[in-house]
Amino acid sequence: MDGYLHPSLLEDEEILRRGRLQIRFGILGGFMAIVYSGLFLLLGHYWGGIILGASGFAIAQVPWIVRKTGNLSLTGHLYGGALMLGVTSLCVIDGGRESVMFAWLAAVPVSALLLMRLREAIWWCAVCTATATAFVYLDLQGIRFLHTSELNQNPALSSVSYLGLILFLTFLALLFEKGRLEASLRFQRASKKLEEANQQLTDLNHQKNEFLNIAAHDLKNPLSIICGYADLLREIDEPTPEEIHIQAGEILRSGNHMLDIIRNILDVRAIEDGQRNLSKEQCLIFQIVEDVVSGYQKFASRKKIQIFSSINSHSPDAWADPGATRQILDNLISNAIKYTPHGGMVKVFATSSKDEISISVSDTGPGLSEADQAKLWGKFTRLTPRPTGKEHSTGLGLWIVRRLATEMNGNTFCMSREGEGSTFGIRLPLWTSSSTTMRREDKSGKATFDRLLAEIESKSDIEVALPG
Repeated sequence: MDGYLHPSLLEDEEILRRGRLQIRFGILGGFMAIVYSGLFLLLGHYWGGIILGASGFAIAQVPWIVRKTGNLSLTGHLYGGALMLGVTSLCVIDGGRESVMFAWLAAVPVSALLLMRLREAIWWCAVCTATATAFVYLDLQGIRFLHTSELNQNPALSSVSYLGLILFLTFLALLFEKGRLEASLRFQRASKKLEEANQQLTDLNHQKNEFLNIAAHDLKNPLSIICGYADLLREIDEPTPEEIHIQAGEILRSGNHMLDIIRNILDVRAIEDGQRNLSKEQCLIFQIVEDVVSGYQKFASRKKIQIFSSINSHSPDAWADPGATRQILDNLISNAIKYTPHGGMVKVFATSSKDEISISVSDTGPGLSEADQAKLWGKFTRLTPRPTGKEHSTGLGLWIVRRLATEMNGNTFCMSREGEGSTFGIRLPLWTSSSTTMRREDKSGKATFDRLLAEIESKSDIEVALPG
């Protein structure tokens, strides 16, 4: 029956409830009036049959008018008027207050209170009360009305009329109860959604506070180091090249640490805001792995860690975003080196199937417990193993890895056992000659500009710091 609802009625719960009731009352009232019209005609009460037929036809128009106009005031008055005129006319031609139809006047205020706004319903209640009072007054004055049939003198037919009234009012009550239950269910669903939204806000607020605490704590240490070494250089009148090199190196390390924190913060914001612009194109896995591994060779050598790739130039390519894939592997390889003890080994390898390619990064670190693996991909996650070379972690890297992989229709995985190292990896769709380059629409041109600017600034900072 909701197909009869006008679109404008869907915007408010109370209006929607009244609209549904009017449609159901229109169908029910029209049907019952037409059935009674046929019954009266069969009994020879032609005027009664005509009046009921006309009233039923008018009431049956309510659902159509609701769908056409959405004007519930109009249809409510139409329903009340058709019912009131029909019952009043039958009372006039069948004995006034003595008519079996007189009791049907009770259906008018009940219907009005259910179908209309309160002010409109009160108006119809007043009209109905005034009409019933007029019939009673005229009867007490000895004024008699027409008796166009023997309906009042037939006990069986009188009983049918009263039973019809009871049935009609029962149907009205059932329809009202159904509407009340629907409204209650909608309220419960809305309350549940509100509760979930409040919980999300609470979680977001908790994450924000935790994030600010972590960021403040993590930024404080490298800033202190930078300020300390800068102050130390200022105090030395004639620093030697070796002293400059050592202290500039510490400043550079701390600056890069801060840069990593800020970069992760910006990545999280861009991903959550849907502003990360990813493409789907041929992604040269071999070349990306070689570049990333080569870039970490010096970092790994400081801890005497062997890092190598077993991916050859004939390995298949992925259908993914090259920049995001590089960032994922950068995070995974960086983590592997961080948590691998001195003298360990990090290996990057790939396997492929018909539809996807998997790139894995294994290490000989301490491994992860089941408890750590359960919370592995969350934001701000701090696991039991600690970096082995005084490196730092923001707890955001793996969360970024998973979100980027998901955005490229891929997924992440981890295989680990305590004391036996870990293997992290991603699975990405396999590129084929039939793959079509696609780029997701960037929701904010500013995001692209900010990202390019950040990359330029980071490169500029590193180039300036390295010669010192």
